[in-house]
Amino acid sequence: MKHTLLCMTILALFGCNSSAWRASGLLYEPNDEYPFGRPNPAAPTELAQFGFIIGANDCDEQRLNNATGDWDNSNRSWDAYYYMNGFAITDMGRSGSATNGNIRLFDSAEQLWKVTFFSMPAYSTGTWVGGMEEGNMVLRQAQKAPGTDFDGFSRLTFSNISTNGFDWDGEWESIDGSTVVPFWRMQCQKVTV
Repeated sequence: MKHTLLCMTILALFGCNSSAWRASGLLYEPNDEYPFGRPNPAAPTELAQFGFIIGANDCDEQRLNNATGDWDNSNRSWDAYYYMNGFAITDMGRSGSATNGNIRLFDSAEQLWKVTFFSMPAYSTGTWVGGMEEGNMVLRQAQKAPGTDFDGFSRLTFSNISTNGFDWDGEWESIDGSTVVPFWRMQCQKVTV
């Protein structure tokens, strides 16, 4: 926690000025030469597992409308950068007036990805934990089934990962995995790396 607060303070002090980053020794942050930053060679090798998200991505998004049971379609941008001097990844998505952001860190001690999510204008936050499962990046957070007392997980899955893009699915999953209810999905194409 102290490390995260220190890094956030450093980011606040230096802002996004690339010459300030270079002068500070934070060589792996986004700058004029590397607009999406670079992985730090001293970072855990697992950082490469999320390398597919780096860059600008355009996504076709579908969200389940609970009132009608239909899927509402929209477009979303999803841009990702190396962060914390190349030891983490930060990304932000925009759809209409809604914005969400994530900080993605690999916890070497626990051998797990920890992803903290923030959204606005309706503020929400949470942390998902997980890793690679059969070629997909799968993250989970304990969560009751919508409108019930049934325990389970919010499960986020990145699949069909390639240099050209990825798919993303948001689902509620029962503890035993026998029930899966989709609520959000995207198909994303790489625009800029």
